[in-house]
Amino acid sequence: DCDYIANEVGAHFWKKALRGWYRPLELHIPCRDPVDLFLSMCNYRHVEFTCKSDFKEEVSKCVFAGNRFNMKLLTQSNIDLKCFESPSRLGDYFAYMGERLQKKEVPDEYVHRDSNVARNKTKECLLKQGIEYKQKLVEYIM
Repeated sequence: DCDYIANEVGAHFWKKALRGWYRPLELHIPCRDPVDLFLSMCNYRHVEFTCKSDFKEEVSKCVFAGNRFNMKLLTQSNIDLKCFESPSRLGDYFAYMGERLQKKEVPDEYVHRDSNVARNKTKECLLKQGIEYKQKLVEYIM
């Protein structure tokens, strides 16, 4: 028996709103390649990552502004993080959750709402960088 809360908000919401929750919380987050996720976050914020050798300023504009995801805030005794492939496998996620959730009294159709402009991956310099640069970036972000 579980309840489903869908809310794509900053990490502060989950800690504040559900801190004293009487039941364990399973928080579902997307499993993605860190570089791909980073570029998606830049795209969401309309920041062009230019692959400078000192990338800290650009990274902060993409990742740290707004705190949508913060591992420290989500590391709580009543929160278990569960990773799901996203965004291309959303149907699998709905199928998985459909077996675990009670049906709503008033069912409604799922309506997809775009929250991001499609990325132009051919223009993303990071995808053309070597493994050393990408590892350095991921280590900095984590």
